[in-house]
Amino acid sequence: MERKELLKLLDFAVSTVKKVGVIALNPREQLDIQTKSNRNDLVTNVDKEIEQFIADEMLAKTGYPVLGEEGHRVDSFDGRVWLLDPIDGTMNYVETHRDYAISLALCEDGIPVLGVVQDVTGDKTYTAVLGGGAFCNGQPLGIVNPDVDYTQVLLLTDLKEILALPRLARVLEESRGHRRYGSAALEMSTVAAGRAGGFVHLWVSPWDIAAATLICSESGCVVTRLDGTTVDVRQKGSVLAAWPTVHSSLLYRLVQSPN
Repeated sequence: MERKELLKLLDFAVSTVKKVGVIALNPREQLDIQTKSNRNDLVTNVDKEIEQFIADEMLAKTGYPVLGEEGHRVDSFDGRVWLLDPIDGTMNYVETHRDYAISLALCEDGIPVLGVVQDVTGDKTYTAVLGGGAFCNGQPLGIVNPDVDYTQVLLLTDLKEILALPRLARVLEESRGHRRYGSAALEMSTVAAGRAGGFVHLWVSPWDIAAATLICSESGCVVTRLDGTTVDVRQKGSVLAAWPTVHSSLLYRLVQSPN
């Protein structure tokens, strides 16, 4: 897809996402909260309303199918497919009313070529198109300090990851500290914006990270699985997104180091 076409689609995607951000901030009905796989895996009527609105808009504008967290499915990832998380961080949306995002990506044969992450309450719009750099509210994003390692930065992760990755406890102790927002899309975008050095997660879904993976990559970050292989956003799995030297030092310390 040519850059000019991508930029036009990006403008439309941003406009659409901002429209539904208003719905999230001012829901027209009382929240109807339901559980999915477990009591902490929530979905609301607003999640569903936002997904339906964006899916309808994207399909009408482009004809490309939509894969969404709350029900929209695709037969395959061949060609162009939209990946959508209507509210990434639903628990935050329900309980704290902040730190949630709308994540929308366009993939071509499984590769993200356009990404939007809307920090609704923070009024920040993270965007990227393949080969065109990454931006927040129109301002370019880039690595703050490409030469530091993980001991000199803040890391974003969930402490529960330590149960499956014991070395993470030592890494966090050696780092500047850790934080967790509860939204993978926002956390990865925070790394892209230079406000944290790395993001570690063992299990994320395609709609969680498709847009943020592109935004991170276009900002100069390195994004891989925890075994160092390329992230295939069509599959669930681990993610390590970090500034280049932080990434290499984290990968060694978490996985490759003999002790």
